[in-house]
Amino acid sequence: MVGPGGDSPLEQLVVKAQRAAALDLIDLLDEEDIAPIIVAAPALSHHSQENGAGASSWLPKRANVIRDDDPPGAPFHFGRRLADIVTRYGLDQVFYFGGASGPLLQGEMVRVLRRLLDMKRHSPVALTNNRHSSDWVGFTQAQSARGVLAEVDRDNSLAWLLEQEADYDVRVLAALHPSASMDIDTPTDLAVLALHPQTRPHLAGVLQSDIAAPLRRIPLAEVLDIAATSEKQLAIIGRVAPLAWQAFSKATRIWIRVFSEERGMVASGRAARGEARSLLGLMVDRGGPEAFFTDLASLADAAIIDSRVLMSHRGLWPGAAERFASDGFEVGAVQDEWLRAFTRAAVEAPIPVVLGGHGLVSGGLYALAEILAIRRKV
Repeated sequence: MVGPGGDSPLEQLVVKAQRAAALDLIDLLDEEDIAPIIVAAPALSHHSQENGAGASSWLPKRANVIRDDDPPGAPFHFGRRLADIVTRYGLDQVFYFGGASGPLLQGEMVRVLRRLLDMKRHSPVALTNNRHSSDWVGFTQAQSARGVLAEVDRDNSLAWLLEQEADYDVRVLAALHPSASMDIDTPTDLAVLALHPQTRPHLAGVLQSDIAAPLRRIPLAEVLDIAATSEKQLAIIGRVAPLAWQAFSKATRIWIRVFSEERGMVASGRAARGEARSLLGLMVDRGGPEAFFTDLASLADAAIIDSRVLMSHRGLWPGAAERFASDGFEVGAVQDEWLRAFTRAAVEAPIPVVLGGHGLVSGGLYALAEILAIRRKV
């Protein structure tokens, strides 16, 4: 599934990168003889005017896929859309991928996933990159699970609800190829992939083009340099995956301060119900963002922060344009007063700070660990 994207420059950059990653994924699945490949997205099989070109021009006609248009005018619901595809095409063993998931996925991993599903075809089994926030899920017995599928509001909750509501045996396969859990949701995810030498060709082309210039405002290269320097200290904050920060720690010779909170806040519905709470958020509330970053700078030489936990703590979830503007340090484009002040404080912090979403402190950490390991070998 590939979404439509938004109108701001950073939203457009992210959607172009997501479409490029989808093309890389299609090529990979085709190379591994996975079929049929069904691409579900808006306006794939007909044309509309978009800068004089068809809106579907990102998906070449020669692509070996079934184009399945989102119903025009109907509100999108992830689970009902997936259940409908499973029903209409008579699918029983399914690989679901968000169009931008798995930008670092390799053929060997796909072959392992396929073998495991074949072995377990008679049992309700799901394989995923993340139980609490799934970006891709391979699962058996899809016909029997259609009722549960139709209840899933977003793909992040798919693996979780298969386990909780349908008694699926959910297995997280991050250890087989950790960076396969990398996903593209934010500009910061793109900043990570722009530095990774194994980013696949369609996506690499977008990230090397002029439209990706705004990513250079994100001080990720500076943070990586600090991570590669012995005895430095790095703070990692947010929904930090334990195995991911351990992998990152093994790739460095630095001291790492980790504060992990509100993992699963989206999949469990806590964020939507306004129940997310953050100790770091309380610190920011009491002293203000400038004091928070001053205190943080006394403890660490750099910081990687999943800012969505702090937003949820505030009962705040602005649109993608504002979230991305915060990630990209475009302070003037952030309309919400609190988020603008927080973003400005991050830009002006005494240490380099990288802001992003859940992917930054899960699959992103695995990818950063690989970048550091590859650099040491060169």
